[in-house]
Amino acid sequence: MSMSTQVEAKTTSDGLWEYVAMMRPRIEQALLQKLPLAHVGVETFFNDALRYSLFPGGKRLRPVLTLLGAEVAGGRALDVLPAAAAVEYIHNSSLIFDDLPCMDDALKRRGQSALHTRYGEGLAVLVALALMNASYGLIFDVRVSDNRLIVKAHAELVECIGARGMVAGQSVDLAGGIRAASINERDADDSVRNLKTSALIRMALRVGAILNGANERQLSALSTFAELLGCAYQGRDDMLDMKEDEALLTTAARRLTFALERGERDTSHRVAALTARAKETLIMEFGPTRPAQLLCEMADYVVNRES
Repeated sequence: MSMSTQVEAKTTSDGLWEYVAMMRPRIEQALLQKLPLAHVGVETFFNDALRYSLFPGGKRLRPVLTLLGAEVAGGRALDVLPAAAAVEYIHNSSLIFDDLPCMDDALKRRGQSALHTRYGEGLAVLVALALMNASYGLIFDVRVSDNRLIVKAHAELVECIGARGMVAGQSVDLAGGIRAASINERDADDSVRNLKTSALIRMALRVGAILNGANERQLSALSTFAELLGCAYQGRDDMLDMKEDEALLTTAARRLTFALERGERDTSHRVAALTARAKETLIMEFGPTRPAQLLCEMADYVVNRES
């Protein structure tokens, strides 16, 4: 049996959702405990807007990645709960920024009104900044034997948010994407286009692993897994958005995505190949351990979602 077949065979259980159900209450508790609330005497609706943006907050898969990153490196998930909360704060702040009129101009988020449409654009920006700012300090709440691990994890957050990560990815979105002229350029184009997705997945995994002393080879494997999964995620997004993207192409100079250029069948094959490579990278480095298997299950879920 090949490695890719072994990986596929180990990702068919419901273990991921059992794990999420077990960990989500702990994540919610950590988010509440560390919420960067304004002083009670400041009546600006800031606290209401903050709670509105975070609760309810979806499946909490990004902080789950941090917990699994800790476990795959041989640590305990609950020991890095503050870091998992930091990851969710960063993720949530990125969604708030994404939805703003000056960015994607979205009116809905998670089935309800986007934060800026409910509380105003200015307050939405302040909530996003407060969440991002709080995330930096949360890393220092994790207890480790070597404080250098805290510094390294903190640097991981900074890089994820900055000009080589989420900020760069958002700037690509604002520019309307990048046109790829060849298949070789297509891979580079996709890597740029999914900077936000890959950067957040990479950071979520690596922070948990770093805090548990993962070595550079292990961190490199997690980075490769995140990059491949980010590209697969983008491919699935492009498949789901084909009709919308076709309409945009008729009204403005927009990027020609792989899905529009090659069709749904070729894109589906490409997404499957990227996902298989991601899972194989993980299993080859960490073996068929429980956290590695759960990460493989998450990869399957991410690239087979319907929305």
